[in-house]
Amino acid sequence: MDVDALLTSLAEAAAGRVASALVADDEHTLEVSVAGAGRWVVRSWNREWTGGPDGVRCWHLIPAGGAAEVPSGRPDGWVHPVVGMLRPDLLPVWGRGEDDYEPIRVVEGLFGPAQVVLGRVGDDEAVGTLHLDARRWLCTALELPGQSWTMTQFTSP
Repeated sequence: MDVDALLTSLAEAAAGRVASALVADDEHTLEVSVAGAGRWVVRSWNREWTGGPDGVRCWHLIPAGGAAEVPSGRPDGWVHPVVGMLRPDLLPVWGRGEDDYEPIRVVEGLFGPAQVVLGRVGDDEAVGTLHLDARRWLCTALELPGQSWTMTQFTSP
């Protein structure tokens, strides 16, 4: 499958997705949820970000004390990177205008595209890998320089 067809399939599958997942990085596990109309929520142990048509909001979570809204410091339209685990079309890895990475090649698996080998935009050297679940069209792991995420749990009604 070529990259354009892959990106189209990912975007079509994710557009109406209602799901949640646990995503682990080197230090934390994050909860991520997506819903229709571009709405999403990401929660860490001390922060919660929400996004959607009304913009991005952020809260500092206070154990046994609620939450206090804090400036998100993010522009409207920003999407937390781990949302891309459930909506891979939103990851900054497709070589679009503001993306830092672009596909070098797509590796086919038994059920369809299994991995996308990534390089920095304009460079053919492999520096990362996007692992896909081709049956559900979502990202199961993303490895980039200095950052890696792995989906450890997926739930969809």
